[in-house]
Amino acid sequence: MGSRHRIGSISLAQGARRRWWVAVIPLVLVGLAAVVRLLTMPLEVSANVADGDQAVARTASIDFKFNKDMLAGSVQQGFTMTPSVPVTFAAVSPREFQFSPIMKPETAYHVVLTGAREASGSGTVTRSLTFRTEAAPTVAAVRFDNQPLKDAAQFVPVHGKLAVAFSEAMDNARTPLLLDGKALPASQVQWSGDGLIATLDLTLKHSKPYVLAVSQQALNRKHDPFLADWKLSFTTVLEVPSAGDPSRIGSGAPILMQIENSLDARPQAGMQQADMIYEYLSEGSVPRLTAVYWHPLPVLVGPIRSCRLITIRLELMYKGFIYCSGANDYVLGKVWQHPDLVNDFSYGQGNVFFRTPDRRAPHNVMIHGVNATNFAAAKNVPRPLYELAPKHDDAAVTGDPATAITVPDHDAVWRYDPARKEYLKWQDGAPMINMGTGQVHAKTVIVEHVTSFLDTNPANTFCSMGHCYHTEAYELTGEGPAEVYVNGIMIHATWKHADPDVPAAYYTPDGDPITLDTGLTWIHVLGSTVWHSGI
Repeated sequence: MGSRHRIGSISLAQGARRRWWVAVIPLVLVGLAAVVRLLTMPLEVSANVADGDQAVARTASIDFKFNKDMLAGSVQQGFTMTPSVPVTFAAVSPREFQFSPIMKPETAYHVVLTGAREASGSGTVTRSLTFRTEAAPTVAAVRFDNQPLKDAAQFVPVHGKLAVAFSEAMDNARTPLLLDGKALPASQVQWSGDGLIATLDLTLKHSKPYVLAVSQQALNRKHDPFLADWKLSFTTVLEVPSAGDPSRIGSGAPILMQIENSLDARPQAGMQQADMIYEYLSEGSVPRLTAVYWHPLPVLVGPIRSCRLITIRLELMYKGFIYCSGANDYVLGKVWQHPDLVNDFSYGQGNVFFRTPDRRAPHNVMIHGVNATNFAAAKNVPRPLYELAPKHDDAAVTGDPATAITVPDHDAVWRYDPARKEYLKWQDGAPMINMGTGQVHAKTVIVEHVTSFLDTNPANTFCSMGHCYHTEAYELTGEGPAEVYVNGIMIHATWKHADPDVPAAYYTPDGDPITLDTGLTWIHVLGSTVWHSGI
């Protein structure tokens, strides 16, 4: 019984082995069906760029994917693009091919793929598509504290929020903002969620030109770059030095006083209380001073003398109210073009001028400081756009030791007093005295070298006792060398005054604005031409 069972089992196994091919038949049939489908399937191709797309990135590639293995050469040769542009070809696989054109922004393109042949040689395919590239990303607008910021803007605040708006959503990791060529830290820049606005809190320096830039390498979220570097220049609000008095005259515009500096005028009054004083030569080497006050005047100022051409330049710079005692017809004509900005002794308005009996004419025209302050304040001269430096600690400076300053053209010598940290002035070999305060002392002394010329206009020529003198005209616009003396140190500086309607500023050799210390600033203006005698 058991033997018969074993014999039957063996017979069945042997039979199954003899009919193994029966099981393979379905697999063969499936494979044949797949081959037939493959051979009879139509050749198809798809593209990653949609026909009619109006916002294709300039950096996009055009990828064709086929449903069959293709001859790469036929695909490459069958590709044409209008208008024609340089194209790089790459075979990603036997069924995927990539064309990378160098496209222009906002341009319509037509692509045709013809005669692309499959590897078996049994079929070809044709495909065409038309699309348009999007505009290149750029900066659409810039605002500072929510106000538009234009290229070459001046008087930009030193603190505030700067917002840069882009024309397209940007990849913030690939779009650094640069200030003066240095990338701002990513932690300082806040991006909006849509990638269209970058905002940053800025703390800048006064009186300094800046350049904000975005590199051509910046990418939008489609990885499309700028066409070119984008730049915007601006200058922060100018800061002028002060003696530290926080009070102001009227709306904040200064008073400019024409003070005589000849031997007959000394000792003068009101110089020490000024914020700034300009010293220069007039006709026949006559020394003259223009004192600038942003705070109420002292009780007495003078002697007051005539306006000069440089007075007009200084008026344009500081936008203040002028007090003078006449001038020649040419200069008076210039000065009186601004009748609300001048009070001349010959008109005697506001009970401001008077002649003191203890001096001889014409060196005895003095000013009541209180009346002059009130008269100028009532004129309500508009507040200047520049800022006045508040009282502050001395700035750290580096330069050459300088404990003595000699200005031969002005017969002036300054000597540094380390105890006071100020320079004391000698004029014509004697201490220069300011009435009521003693020897004149200045915190900062500047020697500014400018281009000048002798104004030969007959209307601007002064004649006295058989001698005539030309006025030296100073060109204060532009830039040039200056020596800035402060705290016993001399800085080799550059003065810059690009716009005649704003004050000048002074810069270190590295280009940084110099913060002038609190106290009187005395500026010697030295011209390139000096006339020492009559004609």
